[in-house]
Amino acid sequence: MTSKMHRLHIPKVGEGVLNIPGGTPYEVDTIQQYDLGTYARFGRKGFVYAKAGGTIVPDIGAKQANSQKIGYVSVQAIALVNATEIAITSDVSCTKDELKGGEVVVFLAAEEKAFTRGIVGNDAMTATDTLTLQLDSPIPVALDTNDHAEVIIDPYNGVTQTNNEWTPVMGMPVIGATDGQFLWLQVSGISWCAPEADVSAAVNTIEVCFKGQNGSLMVRDSANLGCQRAGMVIAPNTTGNGQGAPFIMLNIDH
Repeated sequence: MTSKMHRLHIPKVGEGVLNIPGGTPYEVDTIQQYDLGTYARFGRKGFVYAKAGGTIVPDIGAKQANSQKIGYVSVQAIALVNATEIAITSDVSCTKDELKGGEVVVFLAAEEKAFTRGIVGNDAMTATDTLTLQLDSPIPVALDTNDHAEVIIDPYNGVTQTNNEWTPVMGMPVIGATDGQFLWLQVSGISWCAPEADVSAAVNTIEVCFKGQNGSLMVRDSANLGCQRAGMVIAPNTTGNGQGAPFIMLNIDH
């Protein structure tokens, strides 16, 4: 059954939308179909569109694989209020539109405040040159060369399952993919992820988090409070009170 949306009106309550449960976006794309980070809800499950940065399998989380692209650098030119482009000094080289889908945070020297904007494009440049960013919305204040900026690329660009402990899981792949292919990552709703042996094996262990190294599941307890929360075990045991799969209710920030 395919998922459907219906308008719901309840007198004296208001208007709402019904998300009728349906299927899962189950195919990979060799040609990009949507902007990276596009969110879709099908019934009770939510998905985000991403690009694989390596071989992806569907039973462990797909991780953000990029460190911050540009560190603390100077704004290079005056920008008026409501401008949709800003120029900064980059400390690394960038290809054209490499930063599309990323974010820039601008630190204001005079006000000692900051704001962020999404990046919809950028000029190509070599390191230590002026980089022009095209923004998704006008800037709220004027900028000058006393101000500074920092930049990240799109966190859904090049997700991987390489072992590391410094990047978060962006979602559960719905299908296997290879480097350069595009796929949907599940971020909410009922799912499954390869667990450690003690997940769902005892009472009061229904909250789970992602293991830093490889995106598998482990019990969330006092020893790993700093780890990324994955969600909760929704059906802890089988009928005979044995250890279940376990199915989890995903809750990944997106």
